[in-house]
Amino acid sequence: MNMPRLAHFAAWIMLGLFTCNGVRAESAKVPSLPIGVSSIGAIECDGYAYIYGGHVGKTHAYSSREVIGTFHRFKLDGGTAWEPLQGGPILQGLNLATHLGKIYRVGGMRPRNAPGSPTDNVSVVDAARFDPKSGRWEALPPMPAARSSHEVVVVGDTLVVTAGWQMRGKGTKPYWHDTTLLMDLSAKEPDWRHVPQPFLRRALTAATIGTKVYVIGGMDDEGEILQRVDIFDLATEKWTVGPPLPGQKIGFSPAAATASGKLLLSTSDGLLHRLSADGQSWDKAGTTISKRIVHRIIPHGDSILMLGGTVVGQGPNFADVERAPVAKPQGSPAGR
Repeated sequence: MNMPRLAHFAAWIMLGLFTCNGVRAESAKVPSLPIGVSSIGAIECDGYAYIYGGHVGKTHAYSSREVIGTFHRFKLDGGTAWEPLQGGPILQGLNLATHLGKIYRVGGMRPRNAPGSPTDNVSVVDAARFDPKSGRWEALPPMPAARSSHEVVVVGDTLVVTAGWQMRGKGTKPYWHDTTLLMDLSAKEPDWRHVPQPFLRRALTAATIGTKVYVIGGMDDEGEILQRVDIFDLATEKWTVGPPLPGQKIGFSPAAATASGKLLLSTSDGLLHRLSADGQSWDKAGTTISKRIVHRIIPHGDSILMLGGTVVGQGPNFADVERAPVAKPQGSPAGR
């Protein structure tokens, strides 16, 4: 951690609190992650926060040493430490999803090169499911093609994998995916099927409300950072366009989650945004101490927890977990 940022956080630690939109909140009591990491997978499931893999090296430095395959969880109420679980392959550029108490991991990127050798990154086709009762991963049908820098969510019984690209190794241009994948988790023999998507992008985020998947921000195949929001309705399998992100150039690797039916978004400007009740705009829902990208958020009570990520401007990876309060929507009755 660099000294200016260390001093900044030390000041908050001594105070023990901060104010956001009139909401007073204590600084996070969740212990730091086992290591500073970005580009991780994270999800909340049955009162635990789960994190998988990620990038632990300097920004844009890739090797088999700088990407990890560790897997941990933390009990959100009453936990004191991150518990190590059965890990897996080294991966970054992935996310986790949950369904009926199990954790799903799909795709990701792994470097094949040793430290000091030319970068040789490849995306993977792997999909797996973790059962907290047995403490074991089991393989699922692999994707039709490798994918990383994508997003994965669950709607009802359907696992949805959208966007991303296929990195194909040293000296080969990546392939940008133009389809979204669906898997029916309730099927006796689940498998993947394709649905066309109206974009090419990666380094984005996604979250769900009802039957709808909100695909938010990212970067397109020409390197442009997008403020765009696309909405896939699983009920009709149709795409529509949602309200663009507020502000400028905040669409690269944001983090999203759904809490109490509300879609929350953390962006590189240090703000929390909430999709309005009518779904037509974004409201300010809070402010964070740190400004992060390639991080994850999970809801916890009336706050969100910010997990991993890196400092805007290619700084060090975060190990500390920040708890950011979420202001109640305007017009909400007190206590709701």
